[in-house]
Amino acid sequence: MANTESTRSTADTSPVRYRVSGMDCAKDAAQIERAAQSAGVAPDAVKVSAATHIMTLKVPEASLPEIEKAVETTGYGFDRIESDEDLQQSAAHQDPGYRR
Repeated sequence: MANTESTRSTADTSPVRYRVSGMDCAKDAAQIERAAQSAGVAPDAVKVSAATHIMTLKVPEASLPEIEKAVETTGYGFDRIESDEDLQQSAAHQDPGYRR
């Protein structure tokens, strides 16, 4: 079972973001959030956006491997976003071509 005390505390943590692939709707986002919560993440420490395909976690770095393992069970792909530049590239990739 997860060390819920360490993963539930959002104090002294920087947000960690992941780009999620294969997610199409709010139901998919909720499934990913539930998977993270099953690893001991507090409901207010995880946010998954189906619109941006970004999962944001506010947890200690040490708890990430366990959370990643739980999220992998959902079958969706995910990659950690290391910098704001990676995040901007993600947004540009999803920007519809018809918008000018």
